[in-house]
Amino acid sequence: MEVSAATVGNTSSGANVAFQPKKTPTNPVSPGDGKTPITPTTPGVPNTSTPVASDDGLTLDYVPTLNFGTHYVDASSPHTWSAWAANDGSGKAIPQFMQVTDNRGTATGPTGWSVSLTQTAQFKGTKAGDLTNAVLTFNTDKTNNVVSTSTSKASSTVNTATNPLTPGTAVNIFQADAGTGTGTNLLSFGAADGSSLVTDPESLDASTNTTGKVDPNITLSVPAGSAKVDTYTTTLNWNLYSAPGNA
Repeated sequence: MEVSAATVGNTSSGANVAFQPKKTPTNPVSPGDGKTPITPTTPGVPNTSTPVASDDGLTLDYVPTLNFGTHYVDASSPHTWSAWAANDGSGKAIPQFMQVTDNRGTATGPTGWSVSLTQTAQFKGTKAGDLTNAVLTFNTDKTNNVVSTSTSKASSTVNTATNPLTPGTAVNIFQADAGTGTGTNLLSFGAADGSSLVTDPESLDASTNTTGKVDPNITLSVPAGSAKVDTYTTTLNWNLYSAPGNA
């Protein structure tokens, strides 16, 4: 004999989960796939930059350090040199790149972000003074090489702009428009798979350029007669903003 079950009553319980923004920077990842951890370096120069992190989960994880090598003085002809390629930590040449991570998780949706770049002053020698009228240029091929595993990667016309730097003047070099740029995003200066890298044509410091490659998407142009026998340096300042268009 079957007995039907009658409902005696019911009650409710809850389930809860909470999330907080990740306030620590994300380690650099490969421009090739946007996910493999790497330890990038530039041969011949120390990377003295430190990551930038906000209190709500927006971080500037990595910016490039540049080396344009050693060259003979040429008083009669202008020259343009490409920056050395980066080393991914295993000896493999990769394009120079920068990396931003947005883990803010804003309830109203991604608000976007931007990074400005300023060359603080002209390249200056230890003895010879300024490298007069030298021009440092980023993203010379005007290609949008944004790499991300996110479904809303940074997408902006800013990321296709060629940027010849004027000392003391900021340019907006990397940007995510509102609604884009969540997760980790890389701007690769050149093809992300490294196919745009070329063999270093110089031999003066070939043993120092351990990858043997240069990145034609970052160049230094020096007028005839400007260079003297010396070592020239400059400082690049990278500023992270919590919204697009703040250069």
